[in-house]
Amino acid sequence: MSESAPQKRNACVACTKAKRRCSKQTPACRRCVEKSIVCRYPAPRITPAYDLVFTEDGVASVVPVPNSPAAQRLTADIVKNPWFLSPSSWTIDYTAGPLKAQISFTDESLAHFINQLKSWLRQWTSEGRCPFIHANLWKVQLPDCVQDSFTALTAYQSKAKATEKMVLRIIEQRVNRLVEEQNNLAADLGVIMLDPATHLARTQALLIYKIIRLYDKDIRARAQAENHIDILSLWARQLWQSAGLTVSLDQAKGPLDHDSEGLVTMQLRTDGTLASTWQAWTFAESVRRTYLAATLTEAVVGAWAPCPGGITFTGGKGLWDASTPYAWLNSIRENRVVSIRCIDGERLYSEAIPSDVDEFTDATLIVSYGLEGFVQ
Repeated sequence: MSESAPQKRNACVACTKAKRRCSKQTPACRRCVEKSIVCRYPAPRITPAYDLVFTEDGVASVVPVPNSPAAQRLTADIVKNPWFLSPSSWTIDYTAGPLKAQISFTDESLAHFINQLKSWLRQWTSEGRCPFIHANLWKVQLPDCVQDSFTALTAYQSKAKATEKMVLRIIEQRVNRLVEEQNNLAADLGVIMLDPATHLARTQALLIYKIIRLYDKDIRARAQAENHIDILSLWARQLWQSAGLTVSLDQAKGPLDHDSEGLVTMQLRTDGTLASTWQAWTFAESVRRTYLAATLTEAVVGAWAPCPGGITFTGGKGLWDASTPYAWLNSIRENRVVSIRCIDGERLYSEAIPSDVDEFTDATLIVSYGLEGFVQ
């Protein structure tokens, strides 16, 4: 640490706020070192406003001031006009991009994707979340079909040799019951009357069962899973259409209502607050990721599939795992990658590096483009 301070340097930001004497040393003043806090020196007042942060070798980097006009404009745009609540973001573009109309998968990329699917199921039962089921998605209300799939998955993961057939029989019965109940519900109300949350819950539940049975060594279980592939594909398409229709209809509605507990009653709308917008994003992103996971799971069964099209989803590192609205917003501000289209993988990795995206994005692009180009 340098013992001599520059002649005309101002006191650091922390000392100025605390109204304490600053030693004005770099990379950090004595008080900041003692308190183990980041030492920032005010840069020349330019627009947008920045602070300076020094490294150990004396190199300075600039950090936007959180309450600067530029940061406030970015926050306002994210909260008031979120891209994921735009009707156009729910339109799938099948015309653009380098992917062919029919995608074929290499053995290496297939193996990688299948292993990722299995690890995501283990993560869900151990942590209550995974890359297509957000930690806060079912925090308020857990649908029965999701509960059933969770308990069935837990039983499957802890099965012994003696209970293996019994567990697979339980899963078979639950899948048949899920399909029958949903067929009856659709017959009574009509598919168009099912809300996006119902569509999402049933699609996630069937996807969980599908992954279990497709990659189990039991021949009967795999055959049954393949028989339900068309149902999963249908439910995924209906989920996407329901979300898109809901967003389009909500554009014409007034301010967002809240229930008696202050919880947002509509999952794909925002009242203009950061918390409400983050909640809408967690639901919208869960729909997008579930659709992609279901579509690609269907695809890998035959080692080829129709291109899923230009679906836009959030792929930046840390965004999905952000535990609060403020952490989510900070990740958006700091990330080089935020939203991407699955058909733009080659362009993405020419402009960014694999560590800029999360594991869901990585797995999606690897199975679509091949493993070779996306290994760090």
